[in-house]
Amino acid sequence: MTSSNAFGGSGQDQLDPFDTGDANIWRKAEYLGRYLFAADFLMLHLPRAANGNSQIADQRAADKRTIADISCGLGYGTDVLGDIAESVVGVDSSRDMIEKAIERCNIRRPGARFLRKDLDSEDLFPDIEENSVDAVVSFETLEHLVDPNRAASQFSRILKKNGFLICSVPNVLSESGDGCGLPRNKGHKQWFSFASLCRMLQACGFQVIYRLGQSKSRALFRREQQMIHAKRILHKICEEPIMHTPEMIRWLAYVAAYPTVEDADGSYSLIVVAQKK
Repeated sequence: MTSSNAFGGSGQDQLDPFDTGDANIWRKAEYLGRYLFAADFLMLHLPRAANGNSQIADQRAADKRTIADISCGLGYGTDVLGDIAESVVGVDSSRDMIEKAIERCNIRRPGARFLRKDLDSEDLFPDIEENSVDAVVSFETLEHLVDPNRAASQFSRILKKNGFLICSVPNVLSESGDGCGLPRNKGHKQWFSFASLCRMLQACGFQVIYRLGQSKSRALFRREQQMIHAKRILHKICEEPIMHTPEMIRWLAYVAAYPTVEDADGSYSLIVVAQKK
């Protein structure tokens, strides 16, 4: 099952949470919620500048942070991460996605740069120097790779010591197979459990420190579906145009789809925070 199918979508993995033409509001909230969490976590846990004025300290810390957004897609997450970092680099295998991400971030994020890379066959180094990045953020990426261990090793190589990796993969409990036992989603090459993801990351020099999920948004989506079928409610929340405004999408992402440690296995995605040893 893709994240789109989990929320009644068309099966496409890429979206823009701020696209008012995309009706899949729960999926949009989940995608944005991951990036909001990543930005909040990194703001709190990456080194701060020493200064008594916390507002000035936050700004000076942002002036020193470098973050890589791997599988950046349309660049909305790169834009979110740009709020807390001086330098952000977005990486994607799709030329079309890279061009759209550049167009999106060109004015607001002059410190952003973008690279086209196939993580199954190309290295992030030397385009991104070794030990140069404070954090790597990579959501719904590793399951698409024939050799995800190779990509995780690349993440470790570009990260500074004690740097953070925040990543997500579909939970195998939410996936389905075809008649040959292969992932029904043809774009997926791997299935992950929390245990298998941890083993791979540990082998690449990471220590997993948090396991999170987004079970609330999935539960709310299912509850909405049940109430529609039972005719207890007459229409879905996605049919209200006001719910697709940037303010409301962010509200939903924070309130209903923000990753937490609560009931991680009830989420479509397994989200981990790991630190390079």
